[in-house]
Amino acid sequence: MIKALAFDGNGVLYYRDSDFVDELVDYIAATLVPGLDRAGAAGDFRRWMNASFDGGIGKGEAMERFMDGIGVSDEAARAGIAAKELEFSRRIRLYPTERETLLALEAWGIPMGMITNSFQSAREKANWFQAMGLGCVVREVVSSIDFGAAKPDPSIYLEFARRANVDPGEVAFVGHEDFEIRGAEKAGMRTVSFNCPEGIIADFHLNVFEDLLAVVERHGKVRS
Repeated sequence: MIKALAFDGNGVLYYRDSDFVDELVDYIAATLVPGLDRAGAAGDFRRWMNASFDGGIGKGEAMERFMDGIGVSDEAARAGIAAKELEFSRRIRLYPTERETLLALEAWGIPMGMITNSFQSAREKANWFQAMGLGCVVREVVSSIDFGAAKPDPSIYLEFARRANVDPGEVAFVGHEDFEIRGAEKAGMRTVSFNCPEGIIADFHLNVFEDLLAVVERHGKVRS
């Protein structure tokens, strides 16, 4: 029986109209580093941020190494880049039928949260949804940079179950990439695919976000 839901972040709970990394690099090129190799800088940014996913280095250190690499040494300029990264990262959008689905699940008494590979802290990501009136979906957020392990390591899924005070088999993980769905499966969770390429195997598949209601109604513990 499904007693709790865990969601991936980008690609499942939200999307962006444009790539925030490209926006950040464009800002740097336009205001600080004329002639910047934008493709190279974007690649470097992603490399350093990915290096922080498992908490091996902090986000601050990753940002500093990135800025060192593109030759920005002025402290005010570095602070401006850090502020713009957050500004662009926070420009998220919800999928169709998502808001009403999450609010219905909250009314049903289903605990919800996130399991995310991210260089953003759990508090930062929770703030995004609280600002939209959807604190219900971030009751528990396990972010890899805080936890020190990343999906598909089963430990990050098990940490969510521990915090939610349910058995792993009572959690349904909603993801959009095969590796994270396999990780949830290995941890003993039920799996739900959404916004996925064809061919990904999961216990349930959502064509639209609100399809999750039927899954939970049929297989979950719903408060009447």
